[in-house]
Amino acid sequence: MKKNTHGYIELTLSQFYKNKLAVCGVWIILLLFFTAIYAPLLANNKPVIIYAKFHELYEDNFYALISNIQIHIDRYMETKSTHHHVSSANNLKNIKNSFNLVKRHLYENKRLTLEEFEQKLYRSFSANDIKDAKEILSLINNSLDPYKTEIKNIIRFPVLNNLSFLDIFFMIFFPLFFILVILKNMFRRNKLQLKIKKELIICISISSLLAVTYFLSTTYYFDSANYKDIIHSTPQNKIFYIMPPVPYGENENIISESSQKPSWLISSKTNTANYHYLGTDTNGRDVLCRMIWGTRISMSVGFIAVGICFLIGIFFGSLAGYFKGWVDVSISRLIEVVICFPVFFLILTVLAFLRPSIINIMVVIGITGWTGIARLCRGEFLKHVTQDYVTAATALGASHIRIIFKHILPNGLGPVLVAVSFGIAGAILTESALSFLGFGVPQPTASWGDLLNNGRNNIQGTWWLTIFPGMAIFIAVTAFNLAGEGLRDALDPRLKQD
Repeated sequence: MKKNTHGYIELTLSQFYKNKLAVCGVWIILLLFFTAIYAPLLANNKPVIIYAKFHELYEDNFYALISNIQIHIDRYMETKSTHHHVSSANNLKNIKNSFNLVKRHLYENKRLTLEEFEQKLYRSFSANDIKDAKEILSLINNSLDPYKTEIKNIIRFPVLNNLSFLDIFFMIFFPLFFILVILKNMFRRNKLQLKIKKELIICISISSLLAVTYFLSTTYYFDSANYKDIIHSTPQNKIFYIMPPVPYGENENIISESSQKPSWLISSKTNTANYHYLGTDTNGRDVLCRMIWGTRISMSVGFIAVGICFLIGIFFGSLAGYFKGWVDVSISRLIEVVICFPVFFLILTVLAFLRPSIINIMVVIGITGWTGIARLCRGEFLKHVTQDYVTAATALGASHIRIIFKHILPNGLGPVLVAVSFGIAGAILTESALSFLGFGVPQPTASWGDLLNNGRNNIQGTWWLTIFPGMAIFIAVTAFNLAGEGLRDALDPRLKQD
């Protein structure tokens, strides 16, 4: 059985590879995946790595420390007579948090180390004498003044400090999976092949372990530094940094450069200091940067929404096709009722009562687009339920759940996967249409449909806001359709050739 299944998969893949357009569509889909996963490294106004002296950050934290200590000293004086011990402990905790803002940046002071300052701070409050506490302010001014403190170079990774667990997980999972696939093909002749299930388990385990390790060893904090000002204000021979290929933030506004044409169309006489490959929108945000980040929204909506459709459709379709009778009649009538509603207008109606969010969009698309998958799954079950292997499994006493999910579903999943590929393209198109109408992803999150909406008021004057996002939507939808058609042709036995 395993050899026959393996041979069927090999035959299907060989037929799929013969369709050059389908293979091209798969490569475009992989490129979209890469763009969505590595968007923070491709388009960001924070450097990937920077090695410099952060005078501005130290100065800001220094004055924050002064004001924080002053506030809590005043509170200490007010509550000294009643809640002396509790107030002292709370104030020390708050002061220490502010104190760590300076300590985090690892600045060096030869006259007074930060550890000595912390000891003096604790001794001051434990002496129950507010005069000693007030002397802390003068001590800071004399010892930790930003103009008197020697600041050393430190290395930082600003982009990595702002990544989520899922960002780290997929950044590791994506290349690791392809490495295992390449190794599998290299050792094909030696029969050292890994099954897809094992590959996925290995990749998920390693990616999860490394992502958890990263978060346990890294302290996340909100990074509000303006790194571009730091880079411009520091002599180039005293700083090292690597910026992403598109050095702009997702919501970085440069009002003076709003509605700027693509830089390669601007003459040198009118060219600005910033280079925008695909121009800017009406708010001065880089179009290429927002298209890269918009890829995340489109791919997330496409796969998660269709994943919901897949689960609902498989559930109802398998029940209808396996049990037949009144179960089939009831589910078929439910499918017909849902099909009668115009899906797009039904989505608009539901979203009108919900708060705009990407989660709501994915859920609404998922619960309204499952009927096609359910009908396909029902048809496959009606075809396979009378096969001999199902009769044999029933005779051996296999449960209904085992027959459905272990025997019939794997054999009838091919046409359903074709519908899934087409469904992803439809979900991307639906999300773009919703964002274009203002019912999609809320501002200021980047979306391809939102870029189209941004340029619709002046299509001729800001044509790049229509052309480039429109091309991205067209290419993404076409790629999934080509892959779906190639998979459908490969699964059709009438089209198999020697």
